[in-house]
Amino acid sequence: MELGLTGQTGHGRPDEFASLSAVIIDGDSIFIDNGAIHGKSRVERGIQFGAKSPEQVPDGRRIIVVWVTLKRGESGIGYGGICASVPFSINADAQLGYKSLPDQVNKMGDAMQGKIQLDVLTPEEKTTLAAFLQEFRSGELWNNSRSEVLAAFGE
Repeated sequence: MELGLTGQTGHGRPDEFASLSAVIIDGDSIFIDNGAIHGKSRVERGIQFGAKSPEQVPDGRRIIVVWVTLKRGESGIGYGGICASVPFSINADAQLGYKSLPDQVNKMGDAMQGKIQLDVLTPEEKTTLAAFLQEFRSGELWNNSRSEVLAAFGE
């Protein structure tokens, strides 16, 4: 028997996930880890997400996944949707964590629809995210972004 795997979706448009990335804010660190799309980012590996609230994670570290999509505009490809998920909390030593999977999935979908939701970010996290996005790919994506994206960061 032969499997007809072609890497194409059969739809008349490219796979929606092709433009989705996960930017992770972990304290002073910020990085892209697309393993988060499947719940397997480097900060999630080895963690049992059994806690029912962040308060149930002793000495929990605040982690935020920001879902970012790209969109082609008049001047080229730029940021289209940017949605920050409810922070999750992990204690790597205890291998214990809390995260809201429904919120992760909903924010991922919202970003793919071009929405911008950054209300869970502290002012410092928002500044860190803006600096990261502005510098990524030498600023090309930032410069080609929709005006709503720039306005969300006070630009």
